Amino acid sequence: GTPESLLEASLFFQTIEKRQGMKVACLEEIALKNDFITKEQFTKLLEKMPKSYYREYLEKIIKMEY
Repeated sequence: GTPESLLEASLFFQTIEKRQGMKVACLEEIALKNDFITKEQFTKLLEKMPKSYYREYLEKIIKMEY
């Protein structure tokens, strides 16, 4: 693709995520919701992540789900 198409795709996903308040294709969230990983495994993944907006999102997921 072109730099322009990459930017368009990025902006599209940003819009979807802001409107829905959810991440698109968040692998950790998908794995947890489909019981591919346990709550404990999910929590261990979080502990290894640096502080970031993505980590904050995952922390909200674990609080809402459990």
